[in-house]
Parts: sequence; C-alpha cells; structure tokens
Amino acid sequence: MYALDPQAARQADTSGSTIKEIGKYVGEFIQAKDIKTKKGGRGVDFIFKAASGQKANLAIYTTGANGDRYQGYDALMAIMTCVKVKRIEPKDGTITRYDFDLRQEVQEPGTLFPDLHKPIGVLLETEDYQKKDGSIGTRMVLKNVFQPDTELTASEILDRKTQPAMLEKMVAGLRHRPMKGRSQSSSVGDDYGQPPSGHPAADSGFSPDDSDIPF
Repeated sequence: MYALDPQAARQADTSGSTIKEIGKYVGEFIQAKDIKTKKGGRGVDFIFKAASGQKANLAIYTTGANGDRYQGYDALMAIMTCVKVKRIEPKDGTITRYDFDLRQEVQEPGTLFPDLHKPIGVLLETEDYQKKDGSIGTRMVLKNVFQPDTELTASEILDRKTQPAMLEKMVAGLRHRPMKGRSQSSSVGDDYGQPPSGHPAADSGFSPDDSDIPF
C-alpha cells in the first residue's frame, strides 16, 4: 500500500541530474578526492550532492608546485571551518569518476579526505572554459560555502557570530564568468590543468591557535 508523496514525485525529475544553475544549494560532499596537476600543483575534487539529488563536480586548487597558495586554499579553509574540522588527512579508498569512453560512472582506487564528507551549503557560479577540442563549455564553480543549519559563513563562525548577515549579499552577487579575458591555460578540462584563477592568492597567514577556533 502506498500513498502519493508529491515531494518524492518531484524529486524523481531531478534525482541524479547535474546542477546547471547559479545559486545557493544545501547538501553534502559525498566525495573529496585529492588531486595533483600535471605541473605538480595540488587540490581537491569534490562531488557535491544537493538535497534535491542533483550533483556537481567542483575542483579547487590549493597550491602550486612551488608551494604558492591559490585562492582554492582559502576555499578549503572555509570548507573546513563550516564542517568543523581542524585537520584533514588523505586516506586510500574507492573513488567514483565518470568514464567518458564508457559513458558511465566507474569506481577505482584513489585518495580521499573522508573528514570532508559532511553536510555543507554551497554558492555556485558558472564559467566558460575551453575544452581540449577547442570548443567552449560551461561548468559550475564554487564561489563560497556556508554552514547549512545556521547559514553562517566561515568568517562569521570564526568571529563567533550567532546570526547570519553575509549570505544574502553573497547570493545576490553570484554571476556567470564569460571566457573573454581568460587565457587558454586557465581551463582545467578533464586532466586538471592550471587553476582557474591563474594567480596565487595572498598568503592569509591562517595558522590560528586552537583557542581562536570556536569548535
């Protein structure tokens, strides 16, 4: 015996599909994979699954081969703050990736950060990029994160705020980033090339004493 659940019926339309719209989403990181660029940089490749069932692949690049920090380093610190972890360690595990030749998801050995597999709120933008064949594609990019239950941002959490004040303004500022003005090397493509920003982020000096961290 079953009774109609309208919400479940609606979810069937989006379950398993890909997020394609700019906006604010609440869900969880179901995979946080350690990645290395061809030139020796490091980063984390996330699979985000929204409460609706839609997914997005979001790669951030934390450091270059010489140790310079990219903007993705700041993003990773914000993620760690919002999920309340002070340290993450890579661990061997099983990762899921999309095989373009087989046209399906496959599982294989990989390195993960399981401490990041937690509920999270994300703000997503779109940007154009150049594919390997020279054509232009559009992908989702991570703009910022927030704590899903409180809607506090990382800085608000660190400042021990109890009421969110920044998120609404951040959502209003979300936009599409056109290809114009970007170098071809900014495309990460399928082989995790150079970070989209192309420039190291300023050293934030983020090494607080534990007494400064409210969790």
